[in-house]
Amino acid sequence: MKKEIHLICNAHIDPIWQWDWVEGVSAVLSTFRSAVRLADRFDYVFCHNEVTAYKYVEEYAPALFEEIRALVKRGKWHIMGGWYLQPDCNMPSGESFVRQIREGQRYFREKFGVTPTTAINFDPFGHTAGLVQIIKKCGQDSYIFMRPYPHEMELPSSQFIWRGLDGSEIKAWRSDAYNTPLGKSAAVIKRRADRQPFAVGAVLWGVGNHGGGPSAKDLADIEHELLGDPDTHYIHSTPEAFFAAVSPTDVVDRSLRISMPGCYSVMSRVKTRHAMLENELYLAEKMASVAYFTGAIGEYPEAELRVATEDLLNAEFHDVLPGTSVQCGEEAGLRFLSHGLLQAERVKVRAYFALSAAEAPAEEGEFPVVVFNPHPYRLRENVECEFSLADQNWDKSRESFIKIVDESGDPVPYQIIKEESNLTLDWRKRIVFEADLKPLALSRYRMYVEFREKKESARADVFCFDNGRKHVEIDRESGLLSSYRIDGVEYLGKGFGLVSFDDNADPWAMGRDQLKRLGTDERPFSLSKTPAGVFRGMKSVQVIEDGDIYLGIEAFFEDEHTRARIGYKIYKNNDAVDIDVTVFMGDIDRIIKLKLPIAVQGELIGETAFGSEPLFTDARENVAHRFVALQTGDRALTLMNREVYGSHYENGALYMSLLRGATYCAHPIEDRELIPTDRFTKKIDQGENRYSFRLMLCARGEVARRTHEFVQPPFLQNIFPVPADASQRRALDIRLGSDSLSLVAMKKADGREALILRLLNNTAEQTDAELSVNGTVLPLHFGKYEVKTVLLENGALTESPELLI
Repeated sequence: MKKEIHLICNAHIDPIWQWDWVEGVSAVLSTFRSAVRLADRFDYVFCHNEVTAYKYVEEYAPALFEEIRALVKRGKWHIMGGWYLQPDCNMPSGESFVRQIREGQRYFREKFGVTPTTAINFDPFGHTAGLVQIIKKCGQDSYIFMRPYPHEMELPSSQFIWRGLDGSEIKAWRSDAYNTPLGKSAAVIKRRADRQPFAVGAVLWGVGNHGGGPSAKDLADIEHELLGDPDTHYIHSTPEAFFAAVSPTDVVDRSLRISMPGCYSVMSRVKTRHAMLENELYLAEKMASVAYFTGAIGEYPEAELRVATEDLLNAEFHDVLPGTSVQCGEEAGLRFLSHGLLQAERVKVRAYFALSAAEAPAEEGEFPVVVFNPHPYRLRENVECEFSLADQNWDKSRESFIKIVDESGDPVPYQIIKEESNLTLDWRKRIVFEADLKPLALSRYRMYVEFREKKESARADVFCFDNGRKHVEIDRESGLLSSYRIDGVEYLGKGFGLVSFDDNADPWAMGRDQLKRLGTDERPFSLSKTPAGVFRGMKSVQVIEDGDIYLGIEAFFEDEHTRARIGYKIYKNNDAVDIDVTVFMGDIDRIIKLKLPIAVQGELIGETAFGSEPLFTDARENVAHRFVALQTGDRALTLMNREVYGSHYENGALYMSLLRGATYCAHPIEDRELIPTDRFTKKIDQGENRYSFRLMLCARGEVARRTHEFVQPPFLQNIFPVPADASQRRALDIRLGSDSLSLVAMKKADGREALILRLLNNTAEQTDAELSVNGTVLPLHFGKYEVKTVLLENGALTESPELLI
């Protein structure tokens, strides 16, 4: 029986990598034009994915776009993949992956009338198992990838069943390459086909990287040398046809990692802003949904939110978010993300002021603080707000005194902290207070200001907090966190602090030794005995805030040419300690990490797309989203973050990877010198980089929820409401019915008067819950880490079998 080999002709085109996006446009146009012309001469099928490429053609070469549409109808051009682009497949959130598929399929259905069922991600550097459920529930059943390579991760077979966190399954195939050399494709295809031990296999072919696709010579050689092969039946084919012909039996039930682990932490500013836009976009959608479905605004801002979504998706490209492009690629990513942040912020603020128009005007002397809680449950949280006094107080003998009360008129604990401004004038004020907030709604607090005789007060020189349950201590000699004890159990080991490792210039970290450990020769930062440079004039360690809400301490550190600040907020009304790190990077070929020694044993897990997964504990680099936690008994020592993805764990210590002083696009090739030494080459991540962490002991099933509260805090301002007629406002009362569930997204459905609610079970346990919206109840059963989409339409709740609505 002949072996059957499916030939999948493609052209891998990175819109941004060693070039900027304009050159990427040129590569797309020339490649697509060549593929169209060859279709008139040869009987083959050209396959290409990614909305971004087709949008370039539609905008810059509309006649060519119409030719492609005609070829699609004839079956000579195949729309494959169906995603917006090939994103990084480790760092985007589950909801971002849904948008990659949703926006891709929406475009291809609208422009070509097709919906690909095989997902294509040839080039990304590893793939989270969280993708399986997403792909399956977005109507796709199979997946083609290339990395990790066999030396990075051994698989039972290159054709297998990939099982996700929730138990979903899809077919998967690891290709050994996605391109072939110009003019030599037939010989390379035959070698690859002969190596495959299957009755049915496939070969990806076509000139790349940077476009090219098929050539006339290669098509002629395939026709003359392969199509008549007596032992192998070669077919010009598509991914869908290949998967229809195979039935793999081997099962892989974990993430496909690791590959090029330097990508988890290099180009830190892009990663930081990416995490910011994910949060800001999904917050803006929630606020706009509440405003629209309660009648506070008359039109849902769908166009603005789509622009922000596309900005996010473009920045997730697998050479931008991972940090493996040249500097103009980094700048393009930052422009996308900044534009998306501005769009989302405008939507958020518009919804906020529309909702606040139902508030009563301020009383005489009142400074209203109006807080929006983005979570569908009552939330008690410390929140911060800045405001201005009605007039500047120039009287140095008097100072302002603030009183704050809740909606019942009861006093609220608060603390005045340093405002952003540095004018030495009693005018701008910043407060932090404990708020008790209604779910998915506004809560109002009232501040009143009076002036009293100024009294000099010295700040206590205290470096320890102990309330009987919680004991936290900062060592005044080292400036480092030395104890975190809850209910008499010490969770912190010895050696907390910033550490530096020797690294190299390669942003990918392609070295085989780097698969085992990223960085060598750990060296702790030392306390700056006499802080210099940007920290000049500071004490090495100093108390900066102390009040009813938290004790604030900062300390300054150095390592060669790099300087750093660690700021601590030790909260007095909960178990959290916030750790803010600012690094002024001045060194190259170095990776900087925050080390958290842990004094207890347990299972290390990290957040991934729609779930969490076990992490390596043998010094290999991990990738996780907003938390890494050590589960011990029914508790989890959790380190939350707002912008960090990489980490490793060894000898009882967690090391969070902050940044790498690598070189832009320094790609190792054979035994050649990595970077030129006869001139300066641009370095990544130099200068100021900031990171926010929260250390907290959580109940095991509450880790994800507490993390979401940290990452997506309430939005508040001191505003003076401008009332509008709110008599026609409608109720929107949403209740999840289970503490293990999260509302990961809430938005209006396209073209329908319907509200989409995306719900996630954050645990590995099955759970039953009753979703209630305005009294209408829908019973739901969730499997482990299962995500569900529910539609509220005409007052009825309906569970959708798919994520794409």
